Amino acid sequence: MASFIKKIFIISSLFISSTFHISAEAKPVEVCQSFIKNKTDIMLQIFHNTKLTESEKRRDLAVLFQESVDTDWIGKYILGHSWKNATEAEQKQYLKSYREYITHTYVSKYNDEDTKDIYDIKISSVIPTQQNEFLASTLIKVKDDDDIKIDYVLAQSADKCQVHDINIEGVSLILTQRSEFSAAAGFSGINGVIKSMEKQYKMITSSR
Repeated sequence: MASFIKKIFIISSLFISSTFHISAEAKPVEVCQSFIKNKTDIMLQIFHNTKLTESEKRRDLAVLFQESVDTDWIGKYILGHSWKNATEAEQKQYLKSYREYITHTYVSKYNDEDTKDIYDIKISSVIPTQQNEFLASTLIKVKDDDDIKIDYVLAQSADKCQVHDINIEGVSLILTQRSEFSAAAGFSGINGVIKSMEKQYKMITSSR
């Protein structure tokens, strides 16, 4: 079970780690369909690239993650009402710490051994849920194991599409993190959240 869960988080972290740009003339659903196809192809390439070491893959994924993910939007969302109550200086430090925290938390889960058995990623559907938002359903094909079903909430704006949430068996990762972060901020304030993230970030980077 632990290995199964770890595979899920590896897929989740890598998929959320990039955006895909396409012609502005394309329809929103086409933008997101192209995005998810592009990203699943890239994931498989990363998993099966024998020329890179694990540390090199984590390095490249961290750079890609910070270049592509709207961590500011996610960070504000999960903090809830505490974001509005924070000072400008606190907000700036929080977003900086959150960017480092979320990047290295997800990328640190990468382990080459856990992805060797993943041989394909099938896109079941990409359907609209509301204006400029789509639900993409995928199946992770694992050798000698059950398929892993993961749904992604995709937000489309202008000429790009981004992942705004990941649902595993009906559990939203963003909503779960929002519950944890907003509760922590209510108990220890935004500075307490910042210190906690910085502590965990140091533990992650020092353990490599």
